[in-house]
Amino acid sequence: MEKLITAGALDKLGPHRASMMATLPEAIRAADQHAKAEAIGQCDMFGLLNSEPEDNKQQFVECTKWPDKVWLEGERETLGLYLTGHPINQYLKELKHYTSGRLKDIHPTERGKTVKAAGLVVATRVMLTKRGAKMGLVTLDDKSARLEVMLFTEAFEKFGHLLEKDRILICEGEVSFDDFSGGNRMMARNIIDMGEARSHFAHGVEIDVASEQVNPQWLDQFYQVINPWRGGSVPVMINYSQAHAKGQFVLADDWRVNPTDELMLALESMLGSNNVRILF
Repeated sequence: MEKLITAGALDKLGPHRASMMATLPEAIRAADQHAKAEAIGQCDMFGLLNSEPEDNKQQFVECTKWPDKVWLEGERETLGLYLTGHPINQYLKELKHYTSGRLKDIHPTERGKTVKAAGLVVATRVMLTKRGAKMGLVTLDDKSARLEVMLFTEAFEKFGHLLEKDRILICEGEVSFDDFSGGNRMMARNIIDMGEARSHFAHGVEIDVASEQVNPQWLDQFYQVINPWRGGSVPVMINYSQAHAKGQFVLADDWRVNPTDELMLALESMLGSNNVRILF
């Protein structure tokens, strides 16, 4: 009987996820060869059909570890759901700079007072008023709780383009208890995505670089990664180290960037996730 691959088993793959997928074509070819040989009763003189487990181990291809974002998006595209984690996890430390707390900590506010909350968009709905104007309703999830966010006509016209499923949004507004749904509901006054939030609140994008990494090919790759995101408001800070000295320098103003997820993911893929961070 075939064994089911559980979420726990997938999660234990950890750093081997990328290597496993890179090795998959070779593993499929080996399995196909094995099946064909077995079907015609051939023995494999090189030991592929050896019953000893150690002889049948597939060696993983060495490659860079996938960021969690890549793995989770692959799960959603393949399975239709996030199986081994929640996309909000990678943003939790960052969201503390943008919000009033986790969704479970959001409570009804006094009239005129607002709170900021963030979550993954898990559902959206567009409604029409009696006059034919559009309104929006979006459900946010941050793994701790869910929050419904209502956008009246003016807010919908301004922020409706942001209401996409699987997008992380930061919403500001008054919160009240909704008797119909039995939970809290926010009347949105302002909505921004992660890229805009970073542009407003981040002090810099900091990267660590060792002298032995730097060569013409590295410089060209770095340029290709960062160039599309230039023209932003956030400075890039490089911590440069060599055997006997280290220091930090800031790239010129025309190298300021918009620290989007795409840029951060590209930098992490190039330099390693431990060597790239956003400063607040």
